[in-house]
Amino acid sequence: MTKYIKIIIVFILICGPTKSQTCEKYNRKLFHSLPDIFPDSINCKDKAGKKQGWWIYYKVLYNPVDKPDELDKGDYVPDYIYGQYKNDAKIGDWHTVKNVHLIYDQRVDKYYYSKDTVRVISEFASGGWFETEILYINDSTIIKSTILRPKDEHKIFFECFKKGDICIMTYQKDLIKTFPFADFEIEFEKALYWTPKQK
Repeated sequence: MTKYIKIIIVFILICGPTKSQTCEKYNRKLFHSLPDIFPDSINCKDKAGKKQGWWIYYKVLYNPVDKPDELDKGDYVPDYIYGQYKNDAKIGDWHTVKNVHLIYDQRVDKYYYSKDTVRVISEFASGGWFETEILYINDSTIIKSTILRPKDEHKIFFECFKKGDICIMTYQKDLIKTFPFADFEIEFEKALYWTPKQK
């Protein structure tokens, strides 16, 4: 055995086998609202384990009995979320789809990146049509966001600062409440259904 072959074998033994990209196959017939450009393989991770390309989050269930005009007997997906990743970051539009009986987009989230910020604009149905926008500084120490609720011409504003451990919620320039930075997601969700007091 030559010196060079020994070196190669030792290198392989030390480093181990190299990881390759992994993807998932899926039954496209179970998804009723995917773009034509959707690939045959989804949910891919590259050699470094980072999510890349088209992804679908879903769960396959089984319906034992035919339900005319609603759901056939067999496997089905009640709802799913799809969109694209680039290096573990969501990019472009992400759709949440209701997939049984009435097929429709329940929610669309749009992801935008700049040098130091991530902006997420969402439109969704929840007893009316909501629009939200969240702006994150890349290290997530500052968050600015707005909510526009159905039948309301005024937005709810949030401004959060991790350094001071404070978030401020305002409506029509009035201070509504302050709360700790860690509670932003909970308070943002609650604000979707908050009712302003009449002046």
